[in-house]
Amino acid sequence: MKGLHANDVQEIFMNSPLITGSLAFDYIMQIGGRFADRLATPEAGFSAAYIAPQLRRLFGGCAGNIAFGLRQLGDTPQIMATVGEDFSPYRQYLQDNNIDDAHVKTLPGFFTAQAYIVGDDDHSQIIIFHPGATAEAHQQSISDLPEPPPLAIVSPNGLGGMLRFGRDCAAAKTPFIFDPGQAIGMFAGAELKEMMSLCRVAIFNQDEYTAMQNITGESSPMGDNQALIITRGAEGSELFMGDKNIKVAAANFGETADSTGCGDAYRAGLIYGMMRDWQWQQSMQFASVIAGVKALHNGGQGYTISASEVNEKCKKVFG
Repeated sequence: MKGLHANDVQEIFMNSPLITGSLAFDYIMQIGGRFADRLATPEAGFSAAYIAPQLRRLFGGCAGNIAFGLRQLGDTPQIMATVGEDFSPYRQYLQDNNIDDAHVKTLPGFFTAQAYIVGDDDHSQIIIFHPGATAEAHQQSISDLPEPPPLAIVSPNGLGGMLRFGRDCAAAKTPFIFDPGQAIGMFAGAELKEMMSLCRVAIFNQDEYTAMQNITGESSPMGDNQALIITRGAEGSELFMGDKNIKVAAANFGETADSTGCGDAYRAGLIYGMMRDWQWQQSMQFASVIAGVKALHNGGQGYTISASEVNEKCKKVFG
């Protein structure tokens, strides 16, 4: 922002959604054959070894993937996350892509979160996730920012961080998207209900939605002015808000190369629409197209797209 006046900097900041969540190194491997051939009836003390000829190390994490998508669209997201001492190459990558890393905090003695994702010929996956520095996400606070952001997302992170960021947003009157994702199992029922009562939008995939119901004992502990979105992969997405129900089909542009990060791409599109006060259906269609484009590429950040290209594809897919 060199050369900008203070008012210019403030205007840019106020147009920048806040992305809280994980930044991670993704190690993606592919074996030949099927896990089920050796793991059909595993017993205690079993050992199974696989050869993975393919290995890719990618920059990932929900916060990184969402911010990347928004930057592709021309927005200026700011990330709030905790990372480890090994984060340097990822930080350089963020800076090279003009993604704000001012609130990405390095913690001594920690690794950055690491995800080890192994797939087989059946498209089954085994995922091992080391949370690393994300467990200390609660060390940061949205109140540390010079101005409250116009919109935020609370995506998968350390439990303490997710709770703190949601409460911070409510205190600052910042509307936020609650997206617990794979971290949903860390929440107690009362904590899930609290976050869902404070957010503007709660978003789950189908499995996460079922888990939320089991944890809270309710189908949707939200008010009539709050939106609940359920994503269902190839079956599209659905919104519930009071008496309103909107269904949007998935955007399919060809054979899926990698589903990793499709949900994050969808969330980037949703945030883009919310920042512009679009109607829900328009935002969901826009989000669906970005997710469809991402599916054609490997990794959560392996695609390129612009807002104008998404709009053109929306016209072709949805009319």
